[in-house]
Amino acid sequence: MEKEEKFNEGVMLCIREHQLVEPDDKILVALSGGADSVALLLVLLQAGFHCEAAHCNFHLRGKESDRDEKFVRDLCRSRSIRLHTKDFDTMEYARKKGISIEMAARELRYGYFE
Repeated sequence: MEKEEKFNEGVMLCIREHQLVEPDDKILVALSGGADSVALLLVLLQAGFHCEAAHCNFHLRGKESDRDEKFVRDLCRSRSIRLHTKDFDTMEYARKKGISIEMAARELRYGYFE
């Protein structure tokens, strides 16, 4: 438990030092379902912040993409976190724009979050 507490304290110290959010702010966490975004969400919740989550399904990894979305949905449901989701046809967007898959996913994600 000591490692977890040190990690949480480190995240909160960084937030305070850089004045990233105020205690009454609502925070939208980009929640991929990976360890980093899940850890951030849990630390913020434990610190008492009001969080909502946003998840993008780019459909690039077949059933794995859908499993990530299910994990995110289940996590948010179990913690009563409002979840915003968006599905993208990333391959088609990349083809139409003549850009890489990575660039397409970035543009779609940033556009959605905006």
